[in-house]
Amino acid sequence: ISIEQLFSVGRKNAMDPNEKFSMAVAAMNLSAFRNAVSELHRLVSQDMWNGLWPNLPTAEVPITNVTNGVHLPTMLNGDLAGLYDQYLQPDWRERYYEKKIWEQVHEIPDAEMWEAHRKRKKQLTIFVRQHAVALAQRRKAPSREIKQLEDIFDPDAFTIGFARRFATYKRATLLFRDPERLKRLILNSDMPLQIVIAGKAHPKDTPGKTFIRDIVQFSRDPQMAKRVIFLENYGLRIAKEMVQGVDLWLNTPRRGEEACGTSGMKAALNGVLNFSILDGWFDEAYETSGSWAIGERVPYSEDQDELHASDIYSLLETEILPLYYRRDEDGVPVDWIERMKTCLIHTSPQFNTQRMLDQYTSHLYRPAAQAFAEFRADHFALARQKDQWNQAIRQAWDRVHFREIGASASGMITAGTAITLRAVVDLAGLSSSDVRVEAVMGRLSSDGRIESAEVVELLPQGGANPVQLFASEVTPRQSGRLGYSIRVTPNHSHDPLRRPCNSPVKWVG
Repeated sequence: ISIEQLFSVGRKNAMDPNEKFSMAVAAMNLSAFRNAVSELHRLVSQDMWNGLWPNLPTAEVPITNVTNGVHLPTMLNGDLAGLYDQYLQPDWRERYYEKKIWEQVHEIPDAEMWEAHRKRKKQLTIFVRQHAVALAQRRKAPSREIKQLEDIFDPDAFTIGFARRFATYKRATLLFRDPERLKRLILNSDMPLQIVIAGKAHPKDTPGKTFIRDIVQFSRDPQMAKRVIFLENYGLRIAKEMVQGVDLWLNTPRRGEEACGTSGMKAALNGVLNFSILDGWFDEAYETSGSWAIGERVPYSEDQDELHASDIYSLLETEILPLYYRRDEDGVPVDWIERMKTCLIHTSPQFNTQRMLDQYTSHLYRPAAQAFAEFRADHFALARQKDQWNQAIRQAWDRVHFREIGASASGMITAGTAITLRAVVDLAGLSSSDVRVEAVMGRLSSDGRIESAEVVELLPQGGANPVQLFASEVTPRQSGRLGYSIRVTPNHSHDPLRRPCNSPVKWVG
């Protein structure tokens, strides 16, 4: 092929020689399947790439989702695994993706779960101190400073963890937006709070590096030195210690910009509760995670920074900290442990890599492999036939048009009553099997748009070439003011996920 043909594959408008080549557009054009990595990411991606399917409603853009997962055997701490060995089924390590395995978490005594968590916090405390001392010695800090670092962090204080890339959309400094209010929380002698932070910025990301500098400067306040710790040289070891040992995992991205996020999953698999914006994976997990949400399910705007910071402080003051420090006569925070168990029961079987890989295999990999096997048979005979068919479609498509549409009923109908939708289409020499005629039906909005639509295929009923009748009986599933429209497309596939980019679509009218 020519270089110009190659470039056209990476353009939204293949005929525009001035449009730059996009690797993302090329990937979309050359893929039979496209997936996002969370449900919300799918919605964002469908809206972002709607231009590649300009005549389709956004909700029908052929992008599906497989939500990410994390490898539970790798990320689970040993103390919690030991409890599972005692109280779960003996083969839980092989069946951890089954929901019923986790029902027995309720049988773990609260005191034993609390003790297992306290062990991880003590280990985190030792790690933080050793890490800070080692870095201080490396930069030849004064002996007095090194001595002080040997006493930082309190294993009994409520601990918030935050560790990730310092990309600006993650809003790492949101917690520090009101320094005085945060100091009051940290220095509260009845309900003390401490924060451990880690992460890196891209070398050329100046705003991200500025965030790190601001946090480090805050931590050097003499009053904060033992309570706010920034761990340098972020890596897998630091991440594992943090997600296994903190009490609360903080996540503050701008909603709609975190594709999935997995650090919160790693924390949740260790019984660490999340405190997060409803973005990425947490948008799916929130209601069953035993955790807390920051803000609402609304698109991000800059004025939310102040609101979300205020939410963080208020929830910490009025709900989270009091719940954590409310203990029974044995010193166990029973209500907090109940939330931990809820978190473990619901997130462990759902947000792991086994479930993720099972979904990739069944939804995407196997269908793609089967399709490729069909295409490569007989020296790619089917691929050559498809190319000839595409050329025939392109030559005829401008002349394809609707002659007539109609429904067997109009006005008021009773819920559950079947109606017949029909369309007479001039196929311009194409056969009825070359096209797919569909009705899109749903509730009408105040401005006449169809919402919550369902798509119904109208089946060929015969006719005299080039005119063909398509019709099907439909039972509306919704009540209220309903509307429908009808469209015709080339019959590329019975699987809507495989609809090619810029596939032609003609709507009635």
